[in-house]
Amino acid sequence: MGGGPQDGLVKCSAPMYHLAMCGRFALGIPRKRLEEVLGCPAPESYVPRYNISPSQGILVVEEQDGVVSTGYRSWGLIPYWAKAREAIPGLINARSETVFEKPAFRDAMHRTRCLVPAQAFYEWEKTGNRKQPYALGMESGEVFAMAGIGSRWIDPVSGEVVDSVAILTCQPNEKVAAIHDRMPVIVDAIDWNHWLNNENSTQAQLGSLLVPYPADRMRVWPVSTAVNSVTNDTQDLLRPESRATQGSLF
Repeated sequence: MGGGPQDGLVKCSAPMYHLAMCGRFALGIPRKRLEEVLGCPAPESYVPRYNISPSQGILVVEEQDGVVSTGYRSWGLIPYWAKAREAIPGLINARSETVFEKPAFRDAMHRTRCLVPAQAFYEWEKTGNRKQPYALGMESGEVFAMAGIGSRWIDPVSGEVVDSVAILTCQPNEKVAAIHDRMPVIVDAIDWNHWLNNENSTQAQLGSLLVPYPADRMRVWPVSTAVNSVTNDTQDLLRPESRATQGSLF
């Protein structure tokens, strides 16, 4: 998998995850286009990926001392105060409604916010005994950014450093609600700097960003069940699947 260790961020081992929201996503655009969208260089190790899953290194955008940069964090937040990695399994999502209160997230919310670029995220609709996967992205087809919070955990025994991240979730808009009861917090491009600026650290300053993204700016389409397996990681995963019809839901 591209990312993580090559850029100095340590990939953590983690248990198998069920398909939670948001538990899979894609970022498959070329490096040059990604850099144009983000306005800063992408890591040398960046490669397009179409089935990104928990415990893997994922691309994040962060700001430190006024400088915006990209890097990799392991997907599954480990609070800095955890005494052992196994004590708290990597937390892939954080509910925006309680993120300012939960001990696992509140420090990260104040100090280590980041953006997680994506081209689409996946969700599964259960129909009888079958789960139909869907891809969800922007109507424009452009890259978007999910709200993330990061943590740095240092193993008290070995000194190993793990930089990790969780993706924030919120109530779904009407399109997502047809499939799932949660969706990732998507930060509009005009608010990226506001989210990354750690001087904005209170619920009053950030609460307006933790809302469902407008449904009319998103599209949803059925995709192949090949996405179910994390070993599949090709652009074909984003191809519309003819066996299901988007019109049946929307």
